[in-house]
Amino acid sequence: MIRDYYKKIEARTSELGIIAEKAVEFREFDFDEGFMKGRILFIDGSVLEFLEYLKGDARLKYRFHYMDDRGALVFRYDNAPHYHDVSTFPNHKHTPNKVIASSPRELLCVIDEIEKMMSKSIWI
Repeated sequence: MIRDYYKKIEARTSELGIIAEKAVEFREFDFDEGFMKGRILFIDGSVLEFLEYLKGDARLKYRFHYMDDRGALVFRYDNAPHYHDVSTFPNHKHTPNKVIASSPRELLCVIDEIEKMMSKSIWI
């Protein structure tokens, strides 16, 4: 189960032309429990650093930190329990100017979001 998720990540990131390089560490603790962290460098110089700890369908811990080519925050999704006033607590999204409500995210959704952002800024 967890290995299937990792294989989906590998397949999707291997087919994307916007990825310059990637480093992903995957640890499987049980068939339904695992940890994945890594770094993806995109062709525009932006970087996504990520971490996911999953058990079954539960995303126990996650962080997706996306930075531009200068290292400045573009956005970060995480579920660290420190923004109690956010309606989706503990899930939230950091933007350069504020923290907003967000549903839980998974890596493939975040990569899709980055791909859409890049298509608007690079090819249009």
